[in-house]
Amino acid sequence: MIMPGSTDPSAQRLSWHAIQQVYAVDLAEHLTRAQTLGLDCPLDVFEQLFHEHHDDPELADVLRFVDWSAVRWEQGDLSGVALRRLGIPRPFQHAVDEARWRTAERGFEDDRLEVMSHWAEARTWVRSPIVLAGDVLQSGLDELIVGFTRLGNLLGTLDGQDLPESARHRVWVGRMP
Repeated sequence: MIMPGSTDPSAQRLSWHAIQQVYAVDLAEHLTRAQTLGLDCPLDVFEQLFHEHHDDPELADVLRFVDWSAVRWEQGDLSGVALRRLGIPRPFQHAVDEARWRTAERGFEDDRLEVMSHWAEARTWVRSPIVLAGDVLQSGLDELIVGFTRLGNLLGTLDGQDLPESARHRVWVGRMP
């Protein structure tokens, strides 16, 4: 039994399941409930990861052992070379491969005008994908956990040499302190 005030780290663990248990349709309400549990992350990360994927059992399985109370977030830039080296959880590899093939064959396409306009001007994605450092997942490999189609599109563009490998792209990275 864990006594109040215990320093047992497992007593402070914040799981994916716990965050999903306080889900609310309203983003702000869901975020407030999750923060009450001890979650600290940027709104964009919260929305993409915890809110938009609240009912994704495959992602829940990949992230079941992460202690979200210990993850610290930073936004940074990764080159095409570094993005090629990211791990992809097995259930999501097909999404990356399909987008990559389609983009390599046909060029970058999207039904949303704002995405196409941004791509034409900035040559990168509108919204930063989410990566977890290997130490968060207890592995030696950084893994993409949100943004599989975005990464596939970018890799297809790199494969077609429509974009230099050295070009840098914004990502959110979750790390252990």
